[in-house]
Amino acid sequence: TLSLHDALPICAQCCGTAGNATASGTTPVAGRTVAMAGVPFGTKLLINGNVYTVEDLGTPYGHVDIYCSSHSEALSFGLQYADV
Repeated sequence: TLSLHDALPICAQCCGTAGNATASGTTPVAGRTVAMAGVPFGTKLLINGNVYTVEDLGTPYGHVDIYCSSHSEALSFGLQYADV
C-alpha cells in the first residue's frame, strides 16, 4: 500500500480525451486505465478491490485519476479516498 490518495474520476467528455491516446500510447479503457504522477507506466494498482494500470501522466498532488466510460459514470463515482 502506498498511502491514502484521492481517487478522481475522469472521462472523455470533461477531460477532452475522446479518441486520444494516453501518454503511454494506449487507448484509455474504463476499469483499467489510471493516471498517477511519479509511478511508471504499466504499474498495477489495487484500488478498492479493482486492479488498474497506470497508463497516463497524473498531477503531482497525491491523487489517482480513474478513467470512466461516461460523464455520468464519472459524476456517480465522485471524489473518493482509497489506499493505493
